[in-house]
Amino acid sequence: MIRKSLSIAFLSTVSIAGHAYNLDGNRWLNATATFQIDIPGISPSGIPWNIGFREAANEWTEKTPFEFKVNTGALNPCEGFTENKDIEGFPDGNGDENNSAGFSDSVCGNAFGDSVLAITLTLSQGGLLGFSYIDQSDIIFNSAFQWDIYSGTRRPEIDFRRVALHELGHTLGLDHESEAVAMMAPSIGDIDSLQADDIEGANALYGGPGNCEITDISLNTIIDDSLFEGDCSVLELYGGGIDTSYVDTYRLTLAKETTVNIQMESASLDSVLLITDNKLNGIDFDDDSAGDCDARLRSTLQAGEYLILANTYVEPFKCKSNIGGYKISITDNALPVLHKARALSGSATNAIFHGGASADGGQTFMKSFTNSDIIDVDASIQPDPNHLGKPATFYVVAILSTGQQFARLENGKFQQINNFKALPAYGHTNGLETKIDIPLLKNIQGEALGLGKMAASFFVGYSLESNPTELYFNGAPISIAIQ
Repeated sequence: MIRKSLSIAFLSTVSIAGHAYNLDGNRWLNATATFQIDIPGISPSGIPWNIGFREAANEWTEKTPFEFKVNTGALNPCEGFTENKDIEGFPDGNGDENNSAGFSDSVCGNAFGDSVLAITLTLSQGGLLGFSYIDQSDIIFNSAFQWDIYSGTRRPEIDFRRVALHELGHTLGLDHESEAVAMMAPSIGDIDSLQADDIEGANALYGGPGNCEITDISLNTIIDDSLFEGDCSVLELYGGGIDTSYVDTYRLTLAKETTVNIQMESASLDSVLLITDNKLNGIDFDDDSAGDCDARLRSTLQAGEYLILANTYVEPFKCKSNIGGYKISITDNALPVLHKARALSGSATNAIFHGGASADGGQTFMKSFTNSDIIDVDASIQPDPNHLGKPATFYVVAILSTGQQFARLENGKFQQINNFKALPAYGHTNGLETKIDIPLLKNIQGEALGLGKMAASFFVGYSLESNPTELYFNGAPISIAIQ
């Protein structure tokens, strides 16, 4: 088992050094944490300890973007931890994957430090963007002190609710602060509720993007941009952590549940592509599944607002650079994006080509099939927006692994060709629409056709009648192999 990273934060009866609204660099993936608690007993004021803890958790939930959920359940916050004989006050172990709280006379076998009222044990694992994701937090209150629950000026008894407020701040990722009035001060005082600086700290972690520019985009568009020195960094975008890699941020708003295909291509950039919600909570990630250090994501998203991050690595390790130009295509087509759309002349094009082969009705797309699979091969074209409404001609070409070349005709049959100079047309239109579907093969079975091992690559394209020698097509083919 890989050991997780364990950190400790605590509240003291005396002042210790701290930093103003300090973020410890760690955060919860989805801005929420669920505690299981059943702390027996009632405070001298008549308020159950469980109620005091719930009230503290609810205050963070009501005043910040973070959500604490509290369920009833008797769990030991030291479950999965043992005494550490090498480091005083710092237990050993990997926890039990639950968040819990309770009173104890020790820190899971290790002594509390002098004047320490409570300790938060936090387990986290390394994330993708320069900070770790928290996956467990346990709070241990020192039973050596006299406790109560009350508001206002501090009394000789320790107010359990305000200590719980402080420790829950550590749970969500805040460190001590001493430069402003705050519940996250390093020692207990007369403050009994969250202050502006506490709320600002939680907002910095979970309130959404920092000062980085965000560009609004829509479905079925292509973005041409670049990452370069001076761009916004992930550290600036998230308001914490250590990731100084460059990032461009795009906002996509969906009116209904949509399956989106997003692809990031670059000739030089070590591409990283991420989808998050509008608070930067991660949803999906990829860095090379499209090949050649290009990134591809296919995600079904509910109606709402999302952020798409075009990112790279601080130090590229698969491709040669962390700066350079890139192209991102964002579509709602069910077929995979065929990257590297091309024009025959080499000029730029914003046409988007899709295609794929499937043996399960389009649920999954593959390149390799058995001889008994029943295969469908489909393609579609989203023309360059500048070409919409113009008359055009469509073409389909198949190249077999034997070297033979075929063009598909308007009647649906394939005709062998010797070159591309007089390419037969697949079809015509008097005005290009936003999407043209082209079924290439339907219910093809290698066994039934008597085919042995065979591979084929398919290309689809179009030309404008106003410029018939310029052909726009998918640079990367739809490839299938029958084993």
